[in-house]
Amino acid sequence: MAAFLNYLPVFVVLIPMLGSFVVLLAARLGDRYRSAATGGIMFLTLAAAAWQFAVVRSGTVLSCSIVQCMGVGLRWKVDFVNACFSLVVAAVWFLSTVFAREYMAHEHSQGRFFSDSVFTLGTTLGVFVAGDLFTLFLFFELMTFSSYMLVIHEQDRESMSAGNVYLYMSVIGGLILLGAIFILQYAAGHTRFEPMLHSLVAKGISPWLVLAMALGGFGVKAGLIPLHIWLPRAHPVAPAPASALLSALMIKTGAYGFFRFLYSILSVPHSDPLFVFQQGFGYLFIWIGAVTMFVGALMGLLSGSMKKVLAYSSISQMGYILFALGTGAFLGSHGAVALAGAWLHSINHAFFKSFLFLLAGAVFLHTGELGLDRLGGLKKQMPWSFAFFLVAAAGITGIPGFNGYVSKVLIHEAILEAYHLKGWPALLWLERIFVVTGGLTAAYITKLWLKTFWVKPRQNWEGVQDISLRHKLVFGLYSLIVLFIGTQAQRVVDVLALPVVKAIHFDPEIVDHLAHVPYWSGHELQSAIVTYTIASAVLFVVWKYGERVKVPHWLSVEYLVYKPLYRAARRLVEGFGPWQALLQPHLASGGKGEGEAELDSAGVQAQLGGSLGVALVMVVVLVVFLWYAL
Repeated sequence: MAAFLNYLPVFVVLIPMLGSFVVLLAARLGDRYRSAATGGIMFLTLAAAAWQFAVVRSGTVLSCSIVQCMGVGLRWKVDFVNACFSLVVAAVWFLSTVFAREYMAHEHSQGRFFSDSVFTLGTTLGVFVAGDLFTLFLFFELMTFSSYMLVIHEQDRESMSAGNVYLYMSVIGGLILLGAIFILQYAAGHTRFEPMLHSLVAKGISPWLVLAMALGGFGVKAGLIPLHIWLPRAHPVAPAPASALLSALMIKTGAYGFFRFLYSILSVPHSDPLFVFQQGFGYLFIWIGAVTMFVGALMGLLSGSMKKVLAYSSISQMGYILFALGTGAFLGSHGAVALAGAWLHSINHAFFKSFLFLLAGAVFLHTGELGLDRLGGLKKQMPWSFAFFLVAAAGITGIPGFNGYVSKVLIHEAILEAYHLKGWPALLWLERIFVVTGGLTAAYITKLWLKTFWVKPRQNWEGVQDISLRHKLVFGLYSLIVLFIGTQAQRVVDVLALPVVKAIHFDPEIVDHLAHVPYWSGHELQSAIVTYTIASAVLFVVWKYGERVKVPHWLSVEYLVYKPLYRAARRLVEGFGPWQALLQPHLASGGKGEGEAELDSAGVQAQLGGSLGVALVMVVVLVVFLWYAL
């Protein structure tokens, strides 16, 4: 039995990946068979993930390897971190799929959508249960290509354009990550999740080089500033269930990669002379996280579409997670509270962000609108959606008693602890950025809620119906999770966070403090009051003057960085005749505007072929280069 359990991660991954083909075949028989196949596979995956979590929670570590050849193969290793997040992924995916059945009822190519969704679930789980960097990279790239099909589902010009940006950014990030893996293989002789900092230094390789490449690889998927440009494009064009999965779960693969790099690969004991590197890595991550969470929140505040606001919100929330991961690495053996905050916020974000995206999908399903300047007054026609949105908004803003409050208290405690230990004024300013960003978060979510449900209607909503019983059950489960985590903070931390920090061997006194965090202390409640005071002031200004504020296009990252790079690359590529035919479908569409009429089937195939062709060329070129270089 024990030998079989070691292969349980393989079944967790293969059930949805192979099941996707069953869904595709069942779709040919009819919607009833497709729904039954999708539901059955999702349930089996959730059951397997729950079984895996139950086994690992007892202290067992599952590990196995398959397809070994010349020292290379697929390795699986599941500890508490992997098992817990795999269960979260499977649960959120299951709820999104239940929602999607009604949402996609009138959409085209339903069989393809559900098949792609189930396959992407398998590849996402493959990232989280990977036992080494090679396996992680393989599933990382498979997830990129499968989720690309979800982004371009509508197959109009706007979705194809967004999909191309997503694909190119993800492939480039993946190739940079592959370079880091090659370097680690060269330095340590393996790619397992084990400390490699000493091996890098012994080989004369700068750890900063490897970290920079990891930042490029995982940062694209995580949506870090300035690698975020695909995210506000992809989310608005993808179907709501796909947007929920992209935002709540798939970008977490980037955060998971950072976690493994900081706490498995580049970590050393506090007493080690090389700890100065780890502390430097952590300090860098704190600042990148701070910039990401602040800029993401600011852009969300200035956005005028429900899904675009939530897309920028995802960028901001990933900044929170990176901020906490960096604080933990910076503190070394004293970083237990910071890591617990990052870990719990990743789980919280998976629930409240998928909740919000599905609610946006429900609004679109019943009104056909997502623009905030065209909505308003829906609280009478959609009272259930109105109430559920309040719960989700309370979760993301961190109102006491809701799930976001718990993880944000832990992150706040961690940055204050870093300031008290080091006394650096910059750390105090980082704490202030954290509080101000919390105010911006509350402001843009309140603006979203008011403009959707409360203000004077922009249209006549007579005849608009509220959500169905199916969707009420889905949103009801989400609400219970958000409230349970928020009201049972210490119990949740004891069950979900303490096993993680104990496995990394932090200072026992700090771990003990984690078991007695004063969530309801006057200091934390005072910080919450300051946050919501800032939110009220910001919301007043934006409400009164926001429509007059337009960010100049020349201040965007796309205009300043990516467009010049694209033009330079295009001129370079067009000079090579053999490549021109492969890349022509993409290059020919470069000057077309977004939002035009749907492409015909030939145009879609050309766009798709060009995208995949470019990706293939990039993969081959980098692999050959690194082979000869190393």
